[in-house]
Amino acid sequence: MTKALLYCRVSTDDQVENGVSLEAQEQALALEAMRRGYEFEVVREEGKSGKSLEGRDKLAEALDLLDKHKADVLMAVRMDRLSRNVGDVASLMARSKKRGWGIILSGDKLDTTADGKFRTYLDAALAERERDIISVRTKEGMAEKKRQGAVFGRVVDPGFLPTYRRVLDMHRQGISMNAIARTLNDEGVPTAKGGKFYASTIRAMVTSETARTLK
Repeated sequence: MTKALLYCRVSTDDQVENGVSLEAQEQALALEAMRRGYEFEVVREEGKSGKSLEGRDKLAEALDLLDKHKADVLMAVRMDRLSRNVGDVASLMARSKKRGWGIILSGDKLDTTADGKFRTYLDAALAERERDIISVRTKEGMAEKKRQGAVFGRVVDPGFLPTYRRVLDMHRQGISMNAIARTLNDEGVPTAKGGKFYASTIRAMVTSETARTLK
């Protein structure tokens, strides 16, 4: 019978900020293992960050058992339970292929035991995870720069600035974007490029990073 190691990890931040629990992970993985007819053993790691594989003794022990063919499959609910580092995950995939054991990430629908399918799942999952990481780091970097006083957004031409502020004031008053555009066009007020206003023009102005710096 196939034996699976159900790896459940939670950090202090996960528990406090996201409500992630070891029990919820264990229950989801146990149900999936039973559905597949696997014998299984739960591996719990508490208070450990997913930033990298370092310092995760329980995961290291599980990988050792897999390498020694004392278990056949490593299961986790998502890739970030193993690691948030894309390179780490790719390394685990290569290791599993070389040593002959499988990886199943139930929430990410990634299954290296499904012949011919796991490569597509892997590429898609890694690409998505990398995009998420880049997005988070970009937002964190911008937040830190703002805290230090940096200003983002396009530089507004001084001559157009009164119009820009007027648009923002009208929007805060609850005037619709169509009505703002119509009012400015009726008054003959040009856009920054000398054209007509449309609802889409107003929407772009009030939702821009520039608008947030002018508030």
